[in-house]
Amino acid sequence: MISEAQQEQAALYALDLLSAEETAAFEVELSVSAELRSLVRELRESGAALAHAVEPQTAPPALKQRVLQQIAAEAAPRAAAAPGNVIRPSAAAFGRWLPWAIAAGLMVACALLARERAQLQDRVAQQEQATDAARLRAAHAEEAAEVARAETERMAQESRQIIAAAQTTPVLVALSATKDGPAKAQAVVAWDAARQSGTIKINNLPSAGNGRDYQLWAVDAEHKDPISAGIVRVNADGTTVVEFKPTAPAKSVQAFAISVEREGGVPKREGPIVLLGTA
Repeated sequence: MISEAQQEQAALYALDLLSAEETAAFEVELSVSAELRSLVRELRESGAALAHAVEPQTAPPALKQRVLQQIAAEAAPRAAAAPGNVIRPSAAAFGRWLPWAIAAGLMVACALLARERAQLQDRVAQQEQATDAARLRAAHAEEAAEVARAETERMAQESRQIIAAAQTTPVLVALSATKDGPAKAQAVVAWDAARQSGTIKINNLPSAGNGRDYQLWAVDAEHKDPISAGIVRVNADGTTVVEFKPTAPAKSVQAFAISVEREGGVPKREGPIVLLGTA
């Protein structure tokens, strides 16, 4: 911490106004204080700026004559002061020192203001960095919380599905040939209402013929018409195993049926039913 006395000494040192002894003593302090050296450097920079800020003025013609007369008057012998008298500095000497004192004061003020401004800028920059870091930490925390929430929801959903699957027993429905179907044809449907999907296994069902397809239907109590569960194509030996899913929710299935329809299937049953089984 620089004292006020050191600040004044620094200002006079920057203006080269210290005596040789004062200069030597002050330079000892400079050698051990980096802060004091920094202040002197700032004072000299401020002094240079003040010097450049003032426009040079041309001295009046009579100034030289007055200066010479003043020097001659000061050089004349002075009467010795009586004992007890106090020797006071002349008004001329005070007048010569006053501008330098003002300049030194201005330099100190400018240097202190510059230093305070630099310190304030440093504090503002540090505060901005701290604010940015806090915002970044908050953003990362929010992102991590969102990821954790999503993962928790995913695990909960999987748990619900596992519990539902464990509590659900697929319904087995046997389908047999109708009067319009092959006598030996038969099928078994394993229906999982919770998952709204199932598997059908067919035996002894010949090909539907050219331009025709077998289509599976779910007969549901909540729907007026049977719900399509997709096309079923058999192998050459009349067998197949197909997984299916109705095109609409079938929560109250009462039966499953297979009909012969146009190739590619139809949205609403048109052809004869060849296999039928009730749930």
